[in-house]
Amino acid sequence: THEGSENGRSFGATLMSEDIKKSDSLLPSWAAHELFALILTLVLAVWIATKYGVETKPQSLTDARDKSRSEKQAELIKADEEALSSYGVVDAGRKVYRMPVADAMTEVVSRMNENSGALQKELVARSMSAAGLAVAGNEEDLNDPVLISQGKTLFQTKICYTCHQADPAVLAPAGLALKAPNFIGEFWGKEREVHVGLGGPIEKVKFDAAYFTESVRKPMDKVVKGALAPMPPPVPINDEELKALLAYVKSLSKAD
Repeated sequence: THEGSENGRSFGATLMSEDIKKSDSLLPSWAAHELFALILTLVLAVWIATKYGVETKPQSLTDARDKSRSEKQAELIKADEEALSSYGVVDAGRKVYRMPVADAMTEVVSRMNENSGALQKELVARSMSAAGLAVAGNEEDLNDPVLISQGKTLFQTKICYTCHQADPAVLAPAGLALKAPNFIGEFWGKEREVHVGLGGPIEKVKFDAAYFTESVRKPMDKVVKGALAPMPPPVPINDEELKALLAYVKSLSKAD
């Protein structure tokens, strides 16, 4: 009887436990509640943003870049216009100043009418100086015997003689092969035909200090017509040495 009573209580407890489990399975879990609340919050936020939010349009990066370029270009054009129509200081140390282009043209025409030859030499010298081709001295200074003697020595040490024949009795083998111009006869101040660049169009130039300087500093710019190759870059030479070479080469120019 005692055993039967214990079995009865155990059976009753089992039934109650199963009923509780069934009841718990019917209740929603806390995770489900939280997920539902999150979804509801997101839907509500989207609805509020759609109904009351301010519509914005993102600015195109391309539009912003184009606008910046246009503004910069406008600034450069304005600066150019001001520079071309006003006076100013370009380089105080070198005493270089700016003047309106209209006034500059008037001054050039006036000075050309007064002395066109002198103005032409001045303009050539200024152009070459701006290009880093400053002419080494005035041609009047090239008649100095000491300078000519120094130039003759440099003509040998800088191996100019291998391509440019300076003595009718002494050949320049490399010059003959490449058809390089020689320094024989009367050539200084005379016109000669050159290619503008290797194989470029033909133009006439005058053999003077400016042409000689350019030929040494930038041998590829003008190549004598008929030469098979431009002069190779020379060994380093400073302005004083160039002036001496100028004096010597000029002294070689003599009437036959």
